[in-house]
Amino acid sequence: MTEHELRRQVSFGEPLSRVLIPLALGVTRRALLRSGAVSRERRLAGVLTHWYERPALPGARPNVPVVLVHGIADSALTWAFTIGGFARIGPVYALDLPGFGLSGNPPGRRYATIADQVAVLAALVREVVGRPALLVGNSMGGWVAARLALEAPELTCGIVLLDPGGALLQGRSSWDPFVNTVAVPDLRTVRAIYRQMFGRVPAPLYLAQRGFQELFMRESVRQFVAAAVEAANAADPRAAGFFTPEELRQIRVPAALVWGSRDTFLPAGSFEFFRDNLPGAELLVLPGCGHLPQRERPRAIVRFVHRFTLRICDQPPERDR
Repeated sequence: MTEHELRRQVSFGEPLSRVLIPLALGVTRRALLRSGAVSRERRLAGVLTHWYERPALPGARPNVPVVLVHGIADSALTWAFTIGGFARIGPVYALDLPGFGLSGNPPGRRYATIADQVAVLAALVREVVGRPALLVGNSMGGWVAARLALEAPELTCGIVLLDPGGALLQGRSSWDPFVNTVAVPDLRTVRAIYRQMFGRVPAPLYLAQRGFQELFMRESVRQFVAAAVEAANAADPRAAGFFTPEELRQIRVPAALVWGSRDTFLPAGSFEFFRDNLPGAELLVLPGCGHLPQRERPRAIVRFVHRFTLRICDQPPERDR
């Protein structure tokens, strides 16, 4: 194929490449609402915040509220395949973090810091859930959930972190490759991110490369990454919310860590940082899985979280009684 023919083929597929992801998200949202979830919105910590709420299923055990927190450039819809299963544990709240999904940014700002995200999550638990919740967070959402567990442990009965971010490691030098990647300068980088994020890349994503690129080019993503990594090189990197080993070891609520064995999206050493510094955390490594276990292994995640919740609530499964 000549260069001219290749350009024509790319040009022909450009509109489809841009709209496939928005179309898929729209279909997912409609399916989620038809399945019994309800779309909610109110101002929390000064931010107009959106979440999906699913009542607990009859006979849910141990009837603990579950709050789901997504990662960067994602939304609450990432939990669509798991919300029904989590409703066997208790009522489910899938949050759109500030600047993502259907939630707004803090007033007068174009992005939200980790501190902003933690404040909104805390307000959701206090004002909407109304009792300590199990926090399940992926990537940046795991970072936010762990921060809340450290700063306000009374709001959570436990945390489950799926491939969490936020490890300080060696500061900015550790994060520069990540920053360069999520800048997504071209479609070659999009395909590299696919291989980093997924154990097995879903074929339709190759038809949606431009739409995927645009997820990371939104200002709420670009400015968050730039500000966070700049702070990682400051005199006190904890001002950006990054975890030092000492801080992570101070978390006293029950914790579990899930990691996809093929996740190379986060900086090298992130898995070992959380594995070695979360005191007494229950560990699940998923062979062949990437950065988004809730999408690639939804049933395994629901089973693991259910067992973990029963254990921390001192309620053994019925088959063990």
